[in-house]
Amino acid sequence: MGIVVPAGAGWDFANFYDAGQRVAAGQLKDLYDPGSRIAGGASQGTMRFWGPPISALFYVPLAWFPASTALVLFKIENVLAFAATFAVLFAFCRRFVSNDPAARLRFTALFAFLCLIFQPFWTVFRVGGQTTPTVLLLLTLALICHIRLRDWWSSALVVLATLVKPALAPALLCLLCLSGRSFAVKTFALLAVIGLASLALFGWPLHMAFLDLMRSGVQSTFPWYYNSSLYILADAVSTALGSGPDAASPTRLFTALVFLIKTVVLVTIVFLVLRSRAQRWTVAARRHFTFVVSILFFLWWSMTLWDHYLELLFIPLIYLVASDQWFSRRARILIGAMFLLSLGQNLIFVSWLRSHIESDWRSLLLAVTVLKAGPLLVMLTFVWRHYPELFDSYAAPAWNQILIPARERRS
Repeated sequence: MGIVVPAGAGWDFANFYDAGQRVAAGQLKDLYDPGSRIAGGASQGTMRFWGPPISALFYVPLAWFPASTALVLFKIENVLAFAATFAVLFAFCRRFVSNDPAARLRFTALFAFLCLIFQPFWTVFRVGGQTTPTVLLLLTLALICHIRLRDWWSSALVVLATLVKPALAPALLCLLCLSGRSFAVKTFALLAVIGLASLALFGWPLHMAFLDLMRSGVQSTFPWYYNSSLYILADAVSTALGSGPDAASPTRLFTALVFLIKTVVLVTIVFLVLRSRAQRWTVAARRHFTFVVSILFFLWWSMTLWDHYLELLFIPLIYLVASDQWFSRRARILIGAMFLLSLGQNLIFVSWLRSHIESDWRSLLLAVTVLKAGPLLVMLTFVWRHYPELFDSYAAPAWNQILIPARERRS
């Protein structure tokens, strides 16, 4: 039904379809002008294109079809990306489940059920399809390559995912800082080649337009009905408390709260990394931890997170589910709560809330923002309260069974 119902033809789908149309029509200078006409006709939508110039080439195949056909094909691609991601994650995570056949069957059923209820996956159908499922697949494959020390493949997949979603830059930066010199050198080499190729194809002025767009995007945040980041809490609190006669009061309070949240995020990441250094983990376990920390840093740090960006939270979550034997009852309750709170990301439900909540209902507005940011809030709580159990899970015997090629071990 998500594929057949033509929902989102003017939403996110239009963003990618119009980008492909502009490149196919040779209108490169109009790539970041959502109001421009395409080949003399009207554009499919009015949304800005947020990808770097070279990433627009990915969407040219959509331009080969009428919009109605391309919409269906784009959603089918999303389904295939999800299916491949689930297959890879299931095969990887099953090794951490008890060898008891009944436990394996329970995990299989639970995995399927969690895929079904995890609401960020379903958002893409409402908005006409999205590139996030493809990014999720790329990062999942990159994770597998990363733990097996396949640095060229891991780097290429993460760089490709970042080209598709430039918002992932914090995750790439964190991974560069934590994965060693060899991975960093390979990544910078790939970025240099891609950057030079992009400049040669599209020229400097178009890249300047992209950088200007990124600067404006980094400095702003979207309201709760579009956003699931931690920073919507700062917006709600500053709106509720910043009601003095000074008009700048809410702005100053918002800035202070944003600074506080970012400080908490940085302290959390640094604390996790430093405490993990004392652990005697295998190379595969340490690299998995590094990759997961990079994903969490992106999710916690980003000022704006569209609902479907929380798909990336599924990568660490499903590992926690598979490793539940290492976690206490309280920890498992928090893991379950994150899946339960994901139901609050449903776009239809969020639209209903938006239409029924008045702007002056401050306490209710604060409760709604807590619901939207709930999965990330609970994950932050989980990490601080149960990081010793998380660390213990990386001592599981299954980590010793992950084969790393001898050549890579020597390097």
